[in-house]
Amino acid sequence: MKTLLTQLSLLGLMSAGCALSAQDQANLKTPAASVDEQTPPVPPASDGDPQSEQTQTPATSAPPVPGFANPLSGPLAGSPTPQSLSEKFMDYAVVTMGPRALLTPAFTAAIWTLDPPKAYPRAWRVGADAFGRNYENALASRSAMETGRFLTSAVLHEDFRYRPSTSRNPIVRSFHALGYTFLDKSDSGHTRIAFANFVGAGAGGFVGDLYLPSGFNNLTHAETRIATAFGGFAVQNLLREFAPELIKLTHKLHLPFPRIPVPEWWVALANR
Repeated sequence: MKTLLTQLSLLGLMSAGCALSAQDQANLKTPAASVDEQTPPVPPASDGDPQSEQTQTPATSAPPVPGFANPLSGPLAGSPTPQSLSEKFMDYAVVTMGPRALLTPAFTAAIWTLDPPKAYPRAWRVGADAFGRNYENALASRSAMETGRFLTSAVLHEDFRYRPSTSRNPIVRSFHALGYTFLDKSDSGHTRIAFANFVGAGAGGFVGDLYLPSGFNNLTHAETRIATAFGGFAVQNLLREFAPELIKLTHKLHLPFPRIPVPEWWVALANR
């Protein structure tokens, strides 16, 4: 139980806290300014000078791609507009094949290698081979989970992107985040059971039965892995809900906010 709780807390913090994109971290880094501060001053127009007219219009950056707010632990809904199948597939590609998706399982594998279950065979506990097996297990579990979520959302027209609460009450926001573990939205915007999370957690929990050592490839351990997946969903939702406050707090305390950098080429590809 101690190992399970340690893994759950560390995995949730690592996968959700480190998964904010560079764009979102930049937006959340600075406290919100007033309306007057956000609106740049417009210089007076000159008489018929087209060059002056061009300078009056401030340059605006392109809006972020919907769903790319959290490319590792799950997309964040930037607008109420439903996603197309191609947008859902891009989110799926980001969280299963992106740089963060390939790097984060290494942290998971390190935890399992340093603190393995007592009944684990030596091949899964000692040396580089053990780390490799644990890395492959973490990668396979995440890939199976995200594949199950994507296929379910595509077939059932489900939108499992997280939508932050509009309330300012921390308790209300916490219950909202926890509720999104079991409920989400349909493509039409109606609240529904989060079938994608149930299928994804089941796929991630049972895939280990194909290759894990004897004694860990049974129903009991699969159920434990499914429960851990739901715990991870809950932790991720809470961190996504309170990410603005957490980032402001780390900057106030002059502490680095945990993040995994993303290459520019990947950001450009995801924003296509």
